[in-house]
Amino acid sequence: MAVMADMHTHSENSHDSVCKIEDMIEAQIQRGTRIFAVTDHFDPDLYGRQDIFSPIKKAFESVRRLNEIYGDECTILAGVELGECFWCKEAYERILNQCEYDVVLGSIHQVRYGNMTEAYSGIDFSRLSEKVISEYMDAYFDDVLQMLETGDFDILCHLTCPLRYINGKYGIGFDISPFEEKINRILKKIVEKGVALELNTSSADLISDYMPPREIIKKYFDLGGRLITLGSDAHIPQNASKGFESAVSFLKDTGFDSIYYYKNRKPVEIKI
Repeated sequence: MAVMADMHTHSENSHDSVCKIEDMIEAQIQRGTRIFAVTDHFDPDLYGRQDIFSPIKKAFESVRRLNEIYGDECTILAGVELGECFWCKEAYERILNQCEYDVVLGSIHQVRYGNMTEAYSGIDFSRLSEKVISEYMDAYFDDVLQMLETGDFDILCHLTCPLRYINGKYGIGFDISPFEEKINRILKKIVEKGVALELNTSSADLISDYMPPREIIKKYFDLGGRLITLGSDAHIPQNASKGFESAVSFLKDTGFDSIYYYKNRKPVEIKI
């Protein structure tokens, strides 16, 4: 099996996980993955209401300590997942300067749409009209574009993630083809900026596709995009590197000959 690198996992230092980093390490080793990143959530909506800096520092220090223990078996990378990195400039400048990360992920978990600014994972899309869902997704892609224009991050994560809930959890079957122009702008922008695109496998069981979907990844390749990373988005050990063999097979069929991981915020190539 080719060397794998899982660039997107969470630990007990994220608000939505209780996973010990040690347990994730053991699971990755059992899966045959020898490189992975701990990328806990940094969410701006909590800024000023609770300490959102200490958990990231704790994760960073744990990774450095655990590398001394597991270094011969697995390389553990220290990262952070920045949500909505244009919401609060002060908070993001502080978190980026807090640690010397290996990788910084850029994500959109909350969309600026009317009064629906909570995390989309908690929205009941079955109660919304197709028009509202379409407007919501339009706002989502606008937020991704603004994040790309203003943010400092290495990997664009789980593009089209609201579909995990709209089409996965609620089975709505929403079609994103009307947003092809904005999606193409996003893909061209990450190629231009040298930002990697994540193939996120966490949606495969729900919607039988990745985030972003296969067709968008193919479009990225056609536009000259070659920086591609794998992310399980695992919040529990059982999901470590889940579905990576199939993902690598798809990437090879698409034309990719490498995946990447990040060390000291620089891409490192792995031939597949």
